[in-house]
Amino acid sequence: MTPHLRYRLFLVAAGVLWSTSGVILKSLPGVHWLAIAGMRSLFATIIFLPGLTRRAPSAKLVAAVLIYAVLVSALMGSMQLGTAAQGIWLQYIAPAVVALWAWLLQRQRLRPVEVAAVLLTLLAVALIVTGGSGPAHRESVLLGVVSGLAFGSFIILLKSLKEVAPATIFSWTNLGTAVIVLPIALSCGVSLPTDPRALLLLAAMGIGQLGLAYYFFQWGLARTRAVEASLIVLLEPILNPIWVYLALGEVPPLRVIIGCGMIALGLVAFALGPGARAGADGRRD
Repeated sequence: MTPHLRYRLFLVAAGVLWSTSGVILKSLPGVHWLAIAGMRSLFATIIFLPGLTRRAPSAKLVAAVLIYAVLVSALMGSMQLGTAAQGIWLQYIAPAVVALWAWLLQRQRLRPVEVAAVLLTLLAVALIVTGGSGPAHRESVLLGVVSGLAFGSFIILLKSLKEVAPATIFSWTNLGTAVIVLPIALSCGVSLPTDPRALLLLAAMGIGQLGLAYYFFQWGLARTRAVEASLIVLLEPILNPIWVYLALGEVPPLRVIIGCGMIALGLVAFALGPGARAGADGRRD
């Protein structure tokens, strides 16, 4: 096996592990999404402990913690209240968020391929919004858009934290998420799971699906071009709804499927376009 192939396989392993979030979450129907988000990050802290520093986090790192807590909580809520497909794909509007931020706030000119990708993404969101009905669907879409906005903001903030080791960032963000989200869940009357099966699944989400996948991603990214890595880890949103369908038979509405496909096209356009703004360095789920 060549070194290049080995590093690609690390990225494939990361994408596959990340893609299991939907099927694990859907296997916990009696556990509220806030409890899942908080306990998942609590278990993830175990594997990220080596990166935890004694120094107090900077203001930017505190901001990253707050954004990350919103990001993962909204993602869990979107997937639980709606289909796994719309939840995970709405998070991937993040590159369009980054492009719009660069255009509106940094006065950077968008290239034609980026304009096309942003328009595809906006149309995709409109399709997903109209792809279902009822309060749960609307809440799922709203949380999905929030997770996408938070993911885009997280990517932007990470670019200003290049002096901080990634392991340190994800140690603080996951510990902070657990400290923030779990008390909020309890104050809202959400019960934390105590049965062994639920705790085992949540441990698997935190340690394996989130933590171990992060290390695979970092190992693979070290010797792989960012564009290539971005395309490989698209396995996550592609496989996520497939696992849920195979395990639970969940099929998204046709408009949601089309909207997810359009977001995928936009992501490919961003990844292959010259001077891509959102590379593969902002992974979090």
